[in-house]
Amino acid sequence: MSWLSTVLDKLLKDISAQKQKYHEKLLSPDGEWSLFMRSFQLYDFMLDLSSLLIPEFYFASLSSALLFGFDLTDLEPFNLEFDWRFPTLEEWERGVGVVIEKTINPCAVSLEEFLEFNVKEEYRPYIEETRLEKGYYGISKYGYSYYDPAVVREFLRNTIQLMIKKHPHWLQRKTALLTMARTLGVLEDLARNIHDRMSMVMAAHTECFILDYGMLDVSKLCAEATHSEEYGVVPYVNIDGEYREVEVLTLDDMQYGCVLDESLLDYCYLMPDETIYRSTEPPIAPVLDTCIEDKLRRFRGRAMITAPAFSNYVTGSEAVDHTISERTNIYGELLSDRYALEHVVDVALRQLMPGLDPLKRRTYISAVLQLAGHRGKRHRWGYGVFKVASLDELKSWWLDYWSSRGLDRSVLEGLYKRVEPFLEKFISKKVELGRRIRLQRLGIPIE
Repeated sequence: MSWLSTVLDKLLKDISAQKQKYHEKLLSPDGEWSLFMRSFQLYDFMLDLSSLLIPEFYFASLSSALLFGFDLTDLEPFNLEFDWRFPTLEEWERGVGVVIEKTINPCAVSLEEFLEFNVKEEYRPYIEETRLEKGYYGISKYGYSYYDPAVVREFLRNTIQLMIKKHPHWLQRKTALLTMARTLGVLEDLARNIHDRMSMVMAAHTECFILDYGMLDVSKLCAEATHSEEYGVVPYVNIDGEYREVEVLTLDDMQYGCVLDESLLDYCYLMPDETIYRSTEPPIAPVLDTCIEDKLRRFRGRAMITAPAFSNYVTGSEAVDHTISERTNIYGELLSDRYALEHVVDVALRQLMPGLDPLKRRTYISAVLQLAGHRGKRHRWGYGVFKVASLDELKSWWLDYWSSRGLDRSVLEGLYKRVEPFLEKFISKKVELGRRIRLQRLGIPIE
């Protein structure tokens, strides 16, 4: 047997073994039962974690609505909501275990409605007078509104939130966020300010108890400010990894207010000595009360469908035989494409950097996989900027990001040149295969 035949045989056996493991752990009856039991074991932890994260991202993302003129329907993850139902008999016969449908969060309203329902009447005119409306082509009057490029819009409405969530270490977060801001021509100070404002709001959730936001038995009582006992001190970590403390009176101070030495002028409001949020009996401020409760209730209602959701689109015969499982075969096809991409990168690295150590080699390979993966995400929020950006913009961000993390820029440019001819085809195939099986199993015509 020739060397090439030996390598090919080893590769095929590896792919076959990976497919079988994938099926056993995810799609087989034992795999789905194991997932269900794990969901049951983690249920309490998931509820505790959701009670921490959902309010933080809700309240932090609201600052973008007022400061940048976004309707709440445009803000991720604020606008995300899902419903689920059991399949019909016909859907079940096609292997559907549960049907998950994206819906509109009832609290994701227009900015005008948000102000009407949540902000005290006496403060609304000031906000509305100083707000330049976002324009819509063919609708808005020229000179009375502004237009964001689509890629900048995606960056502001969801990707910043993703980068804060995805990178727990401040240096990785700073690198990803500021590199993207420079690529898109967004003012760097503005990107810093958005991060620090969101960091303040998130830190306050556990470090400074605020009514309707803090958690009993979790949130600490606010440390008193030096100049007034009415103000509380919120400690947080800024984009440069520095520990900072700010003195605030209300939650909306952090969301929209001009905080001394922290906020960027023209992107904050001078706040009164009271909250601008209205509150009546029963509560009429849905964002502060009803929305969070409704979101957490819906999350609790979905928590235990994790197992059938992960094991979806598998018929009974496919569940017991991995060789006829369409999902398993799609996984194998995508795995083969990934191995092929890794091989192209590996060969190129041997030419560009002979003698490169295995750890560094793997880092370069991971960088190329990220280039394809971010643009081809289907089920996760926050990746809109990577999908909307042109290939030149994506390339520029990718080169700056990884070179700032210690990789050789000239080598990265060489790798990009090698994979560029088939990069878009690789991404579109990944997206289309996943989309196709869902539509087929739900009986939806494929366009």
